[in-house]
Amino acid sequence: MIKTWKAALIVVALGLVLPGLGAHCQTTGKAAKAASKSLKENSPADNQQEIEIRDVLIALEQAINSKNAEKVGVLFAEDSTFIDHAGDETSGRAALQDRFAQLFKGEAVRVLGLHPEKTSFPASNVALVVGVVSRKHDQEDLPATRFSMLMVKHGSHWLINELTETIMQKAQTESHLRDLSWLIGDWQVDKPNASARMNVEWAPGKKFIVSKCILNKNGNDPQTDSQVIGWDPQNNNMVSWHFDSNGGFGSGTWTKRPGENQWTVNVVGVGADGSNTRASNVFTLKTTDEFIWQSTHRSLDGVAVNDTDALEVQRVKR
Repeated sequence: MIKTWKAALIVVALGLVLPGLGAHCQTTGKAAKAASKSLKENSPADNQQEIEIRDVLIALEQAINSKNAEKVGVLFAEDSTFIDHAGDETSGRAALQDRFAQLFKGEAVRVLGLHPEKTSFPASNVALVVGVVSRKHDQEDLPATRFSMLMVKHGSHWLINELTETIMQKAQTESHLRDLSWLIGDWQVDKPNASARMNVEWAPGKKFIVSKCILNKNGNDPQTDSQVIGWDPQNNNMVSWHFDSNGGFGSGTWTKRPGENQWTVNVVGVGADGSNTRASNVFTLKTTDEFIWQSTHRSLDGVAVNDTDALEVQRVKR
């Protein structure tokens, strides 16, 4: 049973494999065009007001990225309200400062950017700003949420009166899956007694990555396995589901080391014979046409199994 499972795991792992920046560039480009158009169409007074408002956005961005809750708070009015993308509301400057102070003490805050797309003036001392919040993901600045901000001028200073964030589900899903866009295409592994051919492509709508792996081993009938990779918006991580032609199935959770081209997939599954399997499959991208795969920390019904050898997987060039 262990021998059978070893072969199946290789197929599943390779099936897992097979299933940037463009969206942000488009967003930033649109924002720049909108800003340029706005400045041309606005009156000179409105243009000056818009420059002042952008200075506030820059100050807010810098205060958050430097984790300075006090500097964040002074940009909000005393009776201001903030509603985050999860719908949680915080009212009052003091409460906002406390909230950001606690946030900065917790998990690392990813560098963010504020990109205004449109600024309007319902009254001479009131401004409405809408735009995109981007967050740094590895080396890319990717759109994460949209924001709507109501600002009121107090004397010579603009203060934020209301700030609301809403989720950008489409952009978020595509941005995270884009990390695996290098997998799109055909791949192969050749061993003395076995070979594998793998195809990976986007599902319609680019919400999922789907793959198919065909394994030929020792003259046996070819075995075909399939894999689907997606994004879990509740837990904010990449997930996958695999199905082998023998009747086994399972799921995996993907993680990527910051700054490194290495992905680890923690896989749990059920074999066709009812056995329980676990493994950590590691994918290390060497070039755009080659990656190294290895399955580690494996177990079968709770009994440890040796790691596999590292396999070199090559892109099939057409």
